[in-house]
Amino acid sequence: MSKKAVDLNGLNPISESDRPMTWKTYVLSFWSTAIIIQVMAIGTFLLQGGLNIYQVIAVGVISGILVATFCTVNSFAGLKYGIPFIIQLRSSFGYRGAKVAYILRIVPAICWYGIGTWLGALAINQVMMTLFNLPEMKFPYFFFLTVVHIFLSYRGIKDITWFNATVATVICVILIYFFYLILVNGQLDFTKYTNIPGSWGWLFFGGISAATANWATVMLNNSDLARQLRPGNGKTSFLGNFAGIIPPWISMVFIGLLIFVATGNDDPIAGLMALAPNPTFGIILMIFIILAQITSNLTTSVLPAALAFQDLFKMKWTTGVILSASLSVVTMPWILFSSQWFFTFQNIYSSFLGPILGILLADYWIIRKGKLNPDHLYNKESGAYRYFKGFSPAAFIAMILGALVSFSLLKVAWLVGFPSTFVIYILLKKSGIDEKFQSGHVESKTVGM
Repeated sequence: MSKKAVDLNGLNPISESDRPMTWKTYVLSFWSTAIIIQVMAIGTFLLQGGLNIYQVIAVGVISGILVATFCTVNSFAGLKYGIPFIIQLRSSFGYRGAKVAYILRIVPAICWYGIGTWLGALAINQVMMTLFNLPEMKFPYFFFLTVVHIFLSYRGIKDITWFNATVATVICVILIYFFYLILVNGQLDFTKYTNIPGSWGWLFFGGISAATANWATVMLNNSDLARQLRPGNGKTSFLGNFAGIIPPWISMVFIGLLIFVATGNDDPIAGLMALAPNPTFGIILMIFIILAQITSNLTTSVLPAALAFQDLFKMKWTTGVILSASLSVVTMPWILFSSQWFFTFQNIYSSFLGPILGILLADYWIIRKGKLNPDHLYNKESGAYRYFKGFSPAAFIAMILGALVSFSLLKVAWLVGFPSTFVIYILLKKSGIDEKFQSGHVESKTVGM
């Protein structure tokens, strides 16, 4: 009798023997995911914003280490139990409360899906207009890339990880070429940006917060990818995340910095085009941006959204993939990304995502000592994670208080929201507030009988 095929795209736990990814595949997937224009823009924007070169490099290094660290420590629920993020949330938020927390996660995911696709369309449009004198066709390119995303993700996680790992080498080779091009063709005068005092204060920490917030979503649902990884242990996760995130992250920030120094342009795409030695480079740049944005979107946007829609709307993976793509168009990224309020939008959603991460880590490592009950996680009628009508009062009170702290210091929202909520949640859990709500609910039902 043949062994029943394991659904790698569903919500049920994946046993270690059925997982398709080794740590090397995992690293390649993250390399292709982290090499994106959004991370490159950190270097250009921060240098233009008043920090000096040393401070921008420090922001890149610190934010890269933070992202890798939190991806690692938040991956263990997926590694150990093979569960996706939306199931992991039930231990702290309750089986109904998890859906609220997940909606707060997938809204920015869908927005970034649209933005990543739009950046790819802008790259195609710019190259086609510059090299071939074609008319502006941003929207046809945008819809074409949206269809490409659906095609590549339609069959599930195995195709996504295969595509990402395969094109990672191509992306890295092009990235090395960009380094060479900037060093040879760019007018690199660092003195202007090394002699300014910059800031080691709010501006510096605001830069770290904004850079880290770029991947606030990825740090939250890293278990979605880690559940595909074997062997499922801490060493594998550490190697995969630190080798997969920090090198490309720092490289992209540094390239963005070099582009701004060489051209004075805070648009990385336009800056690279200004350094282009010949038309062939334009085509190489277009290929790079398309591959970089697609691989990033597949891992950081399509995967979590498609899993979420299975739980929220009881739909199949394939339907979730199509819905994710459709909603990414509805977000109108051509307006969102160009808006003066874009970074405010990023800080607002970080005001919730930082606290949610704080709750997850406090719950898993401090409250539960790294132990979950998978049977109870999937039991919606009873069990340890039912709480008060399916919601954990401790988690929601902590999240709201943490979000208020973040809103009060919006420019460093993620940096203050995460640690404050971490502490608040532990104090609330230790106070027994969940049990008090639960016992009060039981008593009221008994009295009413």
